[in-house]
Amino acid sequence: MQLISMGVYSRTGARRDVVFTPGALNILTGKSKTGKSAILDVVEFCLGRNTVTIPSGVISDQASWYYVLVSFDEHRVFIGRPNPETATTGHAMVRTGGSDLQPLEFVELEVNADTDVVRDTLTSRLGIERYLVEPEPGSLRASFEVSVRQALFFSFQSQGEIANRDVLFHRATDSSIKTTIRDTLPYFLGAATPKQFAVRRQLVNARRVLQRLQNDIRAVEQDLDDQAPRIMRLLSTAASLGVPLAADSLASVRSQLEAIAEFEPPVADTDPELAHQHGEHARAIDALTERVREVDARADTLRSLLHARHRAAGEAGFQVDRLSAVDLMIPVGTGEGNLSTCPLCAQNLPEPDESVEAIRAQLTRLRANLASSSESDRVRESAIESLEAKKLQLRAEIRRELVELDTIRAQSESIADGASLRERIAQLKGRVLQELERGVDTHQDVASLKERERAVRGQIARLEELEAADSPRAALQEALDAISGSMTRYAEQLGLEGSEHQIVLDPTELSVAAIYPGGRRPLARMGSAENWVGYHLVAHLALHEWFVNHGRPVPRFLMLDQPTQAFFPEEIVDAAEDEDADWEAVRRQFVLLRDVVSNLNGGLQIIVCDHANLSEQWFQDAIVDNWRNGIAFIPTGWLED
Repeated sequence: MQLISMGVYSRTGARRDVVFTPGALNILTGKSKTGKSAILDVVEFCLGRNTVTIPSGVISDQASWYYVLVSFDEHRVFIGRPNPETATTGHAMVRTGGSDLQPLEFVELEVNADTDVVRDTLTSRLGIERYLVEPEPGSLRASFEVSVRQALFFSFQSQGEIANRDVLFHRATDSSIKTTIRDTLPYFLGAATPKQFAVRRQLVNARRVLQRLQNDIRAVEQDLDDQAPRIMRLLSTAASLGVPLAADSLASVRSQLEAIAEFEPPVADTDPELAHQHGEHARAIDALTERVREVDARADTLRSLLHARHRAAGEAGFQVDRLSAVDLMIPVGTGEGNLSTCPLCAQNLPEPDESVEAIRAQLTRLRANLASSSESDRVRESAIESLEAKKLQLRAEIRRELVELDTIRAQSESIADGASLRERIAQLKGRVLQELERGVDTHQDVASLKERERAVRGQIARLEELEAADSPRAALQEALDAISGSMTRYAEQLGLEGSEHQIVLDPTELSVAAIYPGGRRPLARMGSAENWVGYHLVAHLALHEWFVNHGRPVPRFLMLDQPTQAFFPEEIVDAAEDEDADWEAVRRQFVLLRDVVSNLNGGLQIIVCDHANLSEQWFQDAIVDNWRNGIAFIPTGWLED
């Protein structure tokens, strides 16, 4: 898969194309802020990425659609993506055709697919086989199938990645993506194949089957040890319940158990009259108990009234005693109507005193009330005694009913014993049937399980031989050794630090290291941005050389954004105008890119977006566009509309 062209449609329908040459070095040169870095983002977005990384501003303001046109030998695929309004989107358009397929006209654009369709189409066209990556045991990560999504991680190096000493691959700052690249690298190198995966899956399944068989054998053998005492308990229980057993001492255990399972105990009759009598007496007891509660309630009410009268009588008696004391103080001779004489000193009063008669009248009323209350109390006490006698009578009747109920219950229990016996025999039969289902003569079962175990062990041995003969580890190391040789040569050509030693690709850390006599020196410990950029180029060129030469299903293009940034000031507008730059080092980079593409005979397409603009003819021939003098990704005419 290589790029034929990419571009953007304006909101009025105009189209801006950037055309590439397949199987060649393509250089897009120009000043800063002309949209060069956005080229990589647009291509990745069109190839199925859901997250939008295209810079907001002039490009996103003017664009209505983005597109790429890719080729697969004699076939082409047009992929369009509408300019998204949010940070993520899945809308897309896909059209396939022959080698004459060209970018579509604006009126032809319509959403007819999503990013899943885009990825499925590219995965199928690349020839990626069905290969499932399973995480290591205990991992929380889900398994996934290899697709173009993982293959594209080897095709991009953005401006912030190509000079990063800590990250070698595209988007590997995300730990989950770094793990994904690590897991899929053996497949893309051809070290892990679907055949190996199938053998490994069969081996894992066979080992699981063996483990289950061994567990079953242990369970059956343990069951055999426990079976004899279990059967003896069943036979003993049957004898205690009166279940007839075979008299023949030579009868097999199975026949004894089958006889118990077939035994049917006699059905005991029930007495409906007893049930009726039991209900009558129970209802009588309930009625008598309710009457006792009513008697108690009436007695409690009378006691409450009696108690209240006692409190009132006590208060009245106190008043009588107090008034009686005053009455005693009134002298004899102070008779009725003589209200002008003091009852204490017998002297004449200035005004007549009527309190003497009032006191005597109050005293008379209180004494009359006390006499009446005493009579009422005697009536209530008599009523309470009558109620208590009634309660004793009712309780005697309850006791008689309980005696009758106990007699009926005893008769019923004697009948229920037969039903209880039937229930216990039914439970015994259930245990016997369970024992028969488990298998009484299981020695043959053990022999059969052990025979299956031997067969599975043989299958495992054959699969282990196949796995050892086609070891993914050995194949991976072979690929890495070859890639290491190419990396070392390329590093020497660029004059990088440590290039006099062996340069290797670390598949675990996903980084580059130089093998010094004193040990490994990783990329993170190598100084200068020139070395960081250089080793990114070295690693990706060596990988793509392996991909091409071994026909691996990886896109045949590599996009590089600003690989010469180490040789220019950070804020430079146009590196081509910087006379103090290390132009020889810049030239070495592009010569290496040119030579690798040339040696692969059209098998690899390299697209470079950079400031550099060398005067050599081969460099000028590789330029696909020069964004200077007002030329940029978004034409100035679009801004004027």
